Amino acid sequence: MSRFALINIFMALIVITLGALTRLLDAGLGCPDWPVCYGHPFPVSNEQAMAFTQWQFDSGKAWMEMIHRYVASLLGLSILIQAFLIWPRYLGAARWLAVFLCGWVVLQGLFGMWTVTLRLWPPVVSAHLLGGAITIGLQFLIWRIIKTNTEPKWKSIWSAFAVVIFLQMALGAWTSSHYAGLACPDFPTCQGRMWVEITSEVLHSPMVDGDEYLGGIGSNQQRMGIQWLHRLGALGVVLMFIFLAIKQSTQRRALTLCFTLLSIQIVLGILNAVLLLPLSLALLHNTFAMLLWMSAIHGMTTPELEEENDEIAQELLA
Repeated sequence: MSRFALINIFMALIVITLGALTRLLDAGLGCPDWPVCYGHPFPVSNEQAMAFTQWQFDSGKAWMEMIHRYVASLLGLSILIQAFLIWPRYLGAARWLAVFLCGWVVLQGLFGMWTVTLRLWPPVVSAHLLGGAITIGLQFLIWRIIKTNTEPKWKSIWSAFAVVIFLQMALGAWTSSHYAGLACPDFPTCQGRMWVEITSEVLHSPMVDGDEYLGGIGSNQQRMGIQWLHRLGALGVVLMFIFLAIKQSTQRRALTLCFTLLSIQIVLGILNAVLLLPLSLALLHNTFAMLLWMSAIHGMTTPELEEENDEIAQELLA
């Protein structure tokens, strides 16, 4: 079961990466219908897609979208099998998380459908992106429980750190869904400004009928505010990590892992801004956000005295 759960983690990471790639390649509406693509289970020729007069057929984007859908469906099936295997073998959090994850994957599929049918409406796109983070987070938690035979520490500073990271990912999803990643092409300033005023405009997301959200429709000021809010969120994560390191100083390995991933993530964020969001770095920024999120969950299932006991054992052996 530990290996099966680990495979699901890697599958979830692949699905999330494919979703990010679909987003970055502007292929979110590569298939303007759901669950099929231009009325067919696989991308068709341009002639067969002529009935969709509002949409211009792009074979590459259509295949990108459908590959993402099919791999996500495979992950959903694997998670369902996992729940059937875990239920008679485990009690406690592992059993109930496995069952809950089955329902969550169905909801995540609906978010994927609404992303298409509501034409990339930012609230739905953001929910879909965060749904992927919740999926891999729950799957990672199931694996850790099985691997360590330890119930999660729900009411701990590690849980608080995980919540702060999740909120920062929400800001990142909002930034991505509004195409605000290039709103501030400099660092630490934003278009030469040392401070950007954040107004209620950052939450403005009217629904549209066509594909206007493909590329974003917000004003420059709105996008700057969204990007600036995301940067402030990153600062909040750093401060929370410092507090975590002070309070959990005995968990050196877990803290070192978090510090390494957080440092890489910050560097990737800066490079994405100053290098104008290259595809490879944008994908890495998304991937390392998931790894940082899982590292916080890892801390929730790590015994506090684990590393102290390891050091004592080493001293005795010496």
